This record gives sequence, C-alpha cells and structure tokens, in this order.
Amino acid sequence: MNTTKPRLHYIDFMKGLCILFIVIFHTWPQGFDLLGSHVNYTLESFRIPMYYFISGIFFKPYGGFFDFTRRKVNNMIVPLVFFILLAAALVWTVSHFPPLGQGFQAATWHNLLHQYWGFNIPLWFLLSLFEVNVVYYAMQRYLPGMRWVAVTCLALSVLGYALAAHHVRLPYFVGTALLGLPFFVLGSLTHRLGGLQPHRLDRWGPLVLLVVLAAIYPFARQIDFWRLVMPGYAYLYLVPPAAILSLLWACKRLPRIPVICYYGRYSLVVLGTHFPLKQLIANVLYALNGQQWPDYTLPLTCVILLIVELPIIWLLIKLFPRFTAQEELFGPGWRLTRH
Repeated sequence: MNTTKPRLHYIDFMKGLCILFIVIFHTWPQGFDLLGSHVNYTLESFRIPMYYFISGIFFKPYGGFFDFTRRKVNNMIVPLVFFILLAAALVWTVSHFPPLGQGFQAATWHNLLHQYWGFNIPLWFLLSLFEVNVVYYAMQRYLPGMRWVAVTCLALSVLGYALAAHHVRLPYFVGTALLGLPFFVLGSLTHRLGGLQPHRLDRWGPLVLLVVLAAIYPFARQIDFWRLVMPGYAYLYLVPPAAILSLLWACKRLPRIPVICYYGRYSLVVLGTHFPLKQLIANVLYALNGQQWPDYTLPLTCVILLIVELPIIWLLIKLFPRFTAQEELFGPGWRLTRH
C-alpha cells in the first residue's frame, strides 16, 4: 500500500510564485518598477520570509539529533555544495570562451575554497535555513513547552535584529538565521494549529490577500536578508507574516498553473542554478548584439532563463537525484547510499 502523503499543490504554487519573484528580482529588477514604485518592496514581504515559513510548515523532529541533522544535510548542505561546484564548473568552462566569461568570478582553487559564495550567491539561504532547522529542533527538544519556545525565539530574533542594526555580520549567516527563525516557527505553528486544512472560509482568501497587499503597498520597506538591511522590528515581524498568511489563504483557492507549481516543487534546483545561468544568458545576448546592451536585454534574459530552467530541472533531478534532494546521499548511520 502506498503511504506517501499527497502533495499540497497550493504550497507548490506558493513556492513557485516565490521563486519566480526571486528569479525576476535577480535578473530584471526594473521589471517590478513598471508595476509601481513600491511593488518590489511589497514583494520583499514574501520572498525570503516565505521560504522560512514554508520550511517550518514541514518541520518534523524525526529521531534523535544526529538522524535529524543527517536528513537536513541531505536536503540542504549536499545541494549547496553541489550547486556551488556546478556553478564553478560552468564558470571554468565559459572562461575559455570570452566574452561569455565576462562578469563571472575567476574559477580558481583559491576562490573556490575562500570565496565560494561568489560563484552562486543565492545559496547562502540554504546554509541559513539549515541553521534555523537545527536551532528549532534544539528548542523543541530541550525547552519545556511552547511558551519557552516562543520566548526563546523572541530573544534570538531581537539578538539577530540588534546585530543587523549595528552591521555585525556573524560567520556563516548565523545572524540571518536568527532573523529568519520567527517565520520558521510561524510555519510550524500554522501546521500544528490546522492552518493547512480546508475550511469553509477559504473562499475569502483571495479578497483578504488583495486587502493586505493594498494596505502594505504605501508603507512597504526594504527587507534584504543578504545585506542585513531591515525595516523596523515591529514592521519585520508583523507585515511579512500578514502577507505570508494571506497568500497561503488565497492560494488554497487560486487556480493552479502547472508550470508555476513545477517551478515550486523543484524550487531548490531553480534557486541553485538561476544565478550563474542568468549571467551566461546575458553574456550570450551581449555577444550576439555586437557587445552592446539594448534595453530589451534584461527582460529577454529573464524570459529565456525561465524557459531554460524547465529542461534544467528535469535533467538535474534525473541525473543527480541524490544531489538535488530527491534522494538521500547519506543513509541511516551516515552511510553513503547506493542506487
């Protein structure tokens, strides 16, 4: 008997929307400005906080600490290393065909060992998310009840915010993990309280989302976890949760768009490949246009990238399932698995 739980397609849809926002922001940020001066800042209420939230939805303590950590290494750290190496291999290859290598960090062993983020910057999120999972696991395991979990989460978020406000960047994005922890906890609580179950009030979700977006838009503020640019503390932990919860509510009733759900289901692959690919595509267009940058270069790069990602997803999950979190690389006891 198949005991696999059915996928929540509206969650895939949420993730798909989120990764599309990220790809467009990294490829053609001016595109949001065409819709309004505050659209980009409004979407920042969703982009990164929502990924912490969704990961929190699916939090499970599993067995002991080592088994839990093994699973998270398989799902986050293994793909992180794989996509950095994949980006470095791409950079090394295209560097032999100028001008295709323009704008890439030099693919040297020194850079790979000491400046690895330069090859694929968005992967910082996987390390931060891994840390959030481990911290929340420890809170669940060793604190006496949800009241203490909430107090500890509040204290850690205040610490993370204070560090960001004073431009103190802890190594390996620990400070960013502290800032993202409350969104993760909110996702876990939403699941525990039945927020994913169908409800007769779900039909009001799209309307609520429109009202929330209309309320956010005039007062939208920049939220940048990579650069630790934060709005006021109250804004950070009131506005994005309202936006995320209203989007969750709305997506239960919004029509499914299969291609967006596909991006969402395999958003890890899109996250890990879009940054080096967008530079390569832009360089190809630059070369084809006689080393000129016409106004249409960025939007065309964005469109081509989203099309190219479809076969890239299929190829990588088929050829490298253990490196794209489709299968485990490390089995129980941290033994390497076999096909």
